Amino acid sequence: MTNKIAREQDSEPPGGRPKAVGFVRGDLSGLDAPRHADAVARHARALGYDYLYTVRPPQDTTDPVGYSLGIASGLDVETIVVYDLAHVDNQPARVCEDFDLETVCPAETWVRAVQPARVESGVA
Repeated sequence: MTNKIAREQDSEPPGGRPKAVGFVRGDLSGLDAPRHADAVARHARALGYDYLYTVRPPQDTTDPVGYSLGIASGLDVETIVVYDLAHVDNQPARVCEDFDLETVCPAETWVRAVQPARVESGVA
């Protein structure tokens, strides 16, 4: 194994790269929704995430942020990527209760309030 491959493997968390989903609200992005979705996916991949999916809540959802948080929780992701803070109702703290938050515009990272506990497996 080359040193480069060994370094890359050492830098990845157990199970591979951290997972992320994007969140694009049609009610906010309007006709720019496809462009915003593309920007969100590119941003996540550029940061090294395993980008799984772009969540687009239905127009009639009363709580689009909660809808997206539920999907992200079910997919066991570490990070949610949005175009801007308006997509999370300018409340990054709501997302950061359980996930890290990345914004494309401006490019910022919002770190979750409490890091998840690491579960060690094996016999002591």
